[in-house]
Amino acid sequence: MNYVELNKQCKELTDWLAATDWTIFGTLKFTNGYSISEHKAEAIVRKFFNNLDRAYLGRNLVDAGHRIERAVFKQFGSSSSNLHFHFVAKPNANAEQFCIAAKCAWDEASSFTIDYEHTVIELARSAQSTSSYGLHEFWKLGADTLCLCATHLHQQHPKTKPIQKLRRLLQLQEKNECTIEAALQRVAFAKRRKKIATQTATH
Repeated sequence: MNYVELNKQCKELTDWLAATDWTIFGTLKFTNGYSISEHKAEAIVRKFFNNLDRAYLGRNLVDAGHRIERAVFKQFGSSSSNLHFHFVAKPNANAEQFCIAAKCAWDEASSFTIDYEHTVIELARSAQSTSSYGLHEFWKLGADTLCLCATHLHQQHPKTKPIQKLRRLLQLQEKNECTIEAALQRVAFAKRRKKIATQTATH
């Protein structure tokens, strides 16, 4: 495929994705993106999103095929060997709370995923810019940069009873508080260790 055709495809795909008003943009990294296999990495990413789907939609809707609307992108970075993923999402929920829940879910998804405190999942700046960034390795990977096994688009969900969603989110919040507390303890321990190392070096 020549440059003109590739550029046309990339623009069409970017415009198509940007037509959705994405509210979340995230980066999913591993403890060692250079050694993890694509098969293992994709399985972890699917598990991560399945956990969020069940938390926000409930098991019945998930079993019926409903998912949080999202597009997931596979990338390898400037080295072409550091596997990681980006995603855009429209969870139809409080965006800031979803970011926290998603960071906790990635922390807990596997021993191969990086910690809560090092995971970046945030409010999307614009649908166009996030879609463009997600596709910036299209030139190397072509259509394979779109991780279809974890992507779900144009989702319309039946309404559930508010009390059911409230119970799920309260349970999720309680679980997330434990994950965040563990992250804060790791940060505090790292700061103490750095301080001790600095003091030792000056003596």
